[in-house]
Amino acid sequence: MRRTAFLTFALAAVFLTATSSKAATLLQDVSVTAPDAASLQETVDRFRDDLGDLNGNVPENLDPAGRRQINWDAAPDGISDPNPFPGDFFNFNADPRARGIEFRETGDTTGFLLSSTQASGQPIEFGFDGSFTPFSEERLFAPVGGTTFDVLFFDPADQTTRATTRGLGVVFTGVDVGGISSISVFGLGGEELATRTVPNSDEIAALSFVGLIFDQPVISRVSITAGNRALLGNGSFGTGADGVVLDDFIFGEPVRPVPLPAGLALLATALLGFAAWRRLA
Repeated sequence: MRRTAFLTFALAAVFLTATSSKAATLLQDVSVTAPDAASLQETVDRFRDDLGDLNGNVPENLDPAGRRQINWDAAPDGISDPNPFPGDFFNFNADPRARGIEFRETGDTTGFLLSSTQASGQPIEFGFDGSFTPFSEERLFAPVGGTTFDVLFFDPADQTTRATTRGLGVVFTGVDVGGISSISVFGLGGEELATRTVPNSDEIAALSFVGLIFDQPVISRVSITAGNRALLGNGSFGTGADGVVLDDFIFGEPVRPVPLPAGLALLATALLGFAAWRRLA
């Protein structure tokens, strides 16, 4: 009987936590392709405007109705191809790296690479000049060893507290095959909020953009699949049908999750107390 009561309370807590983010409304849902950066610019600008004004790259809690973004401008040559790119580079306590975002390896992915600039003297576009199209000149980003990774958000003011965001938009290039590349967004409880397949184009080195905006900051984690042909980090791609890399990331200001309502907080406390009592009983 006691075990049944505990299970009932636990299930109620999980249900209430999960439904809090599922109640959010999806305001913007964008999936497009374009042959070049100029053709994609209007769509990306509109998405940026919908997310809000651009906040600074400082380790502070700025306008929650604003946005942050990455176009790889703050990364030096020392962490660009052929050197590995650290996934936590933009979760830092100083300008211009304070963006509140991290990239984490999943699956077979072993790390990340950022393409070199012309001025560095290294091959651009990972050595595949002409195979990809930068949206914002001139760097590109890719997972190495695998094609999947996660995007996590953190409080820009302390870099350790997980945060949520209202939306995320990502630019892809080289999506030649449909049904492979995708973006999935998840809430605080791990519940899937939406999944979108990245649209493909028959044109070589075309650009693709996927963007999602909710009416509340409910996105805690984003899972991305970039093709199925992995960059191996030695100037080659592995086997597969589609080698894909990425450019700009645009996202709503990362904010700390809203505390549980008083009722849920009391319920959580009661559950902890009940579990402790059961251990002593």
